[in-house]
Amino acid sequence: MSTFKPVAEFINTAALINSQQLSRFQQLEQTIILHSNSLQEISAQEAQLNEYIDIGLEMACQAGLLKLQALQENWLKRVYNTLLETTKDVLKPKPWREMCQEYLYQPLFALKHIYLSQPQTPALPNKKQSLQSLYKELSVNSQYLY
Repeated sequence: MSTFKPVAEFINTAALINSQQLSRFQQLEQTIILHSNSLQEISAQEAQLNEYIDIGLEMACQAGLLKLQALQENWLKRVYNTLLETTKDVLKPKPWREMCQEYLYQPLFALKHIYLSQPQTPALPNKKQSLQSLYKELSVNSQYLY
């Protein structure tokens, strides 16, 4: 019976880390969405943006390792859509919108990687169309922003 204790402790530790990671991800997401015209330093804003993207990519990677392709795609799309919607919000400061636009490539490239590296499955239908749609959306948004 005692041989299972380290495994149980590992599972509990992993669940705790994932819970903390999810909580931090949600907190950062709200910071990005509700960004105000504060005088916060650009470097601090960029650090929050990087941390948000890193956590999102890590959770997508964890889902991929567990062969949960739909969940992996959903994490990446969540990060992508949060950044995209922020760039479209004309009430946000332009430097913040531009920074979010510059970072959109990270979740987009990760989505491209999973779409092109995995075979067509019911979990990821029409991958090529989805990818083309994301690139078109990014292109239109870039023209709108600049």
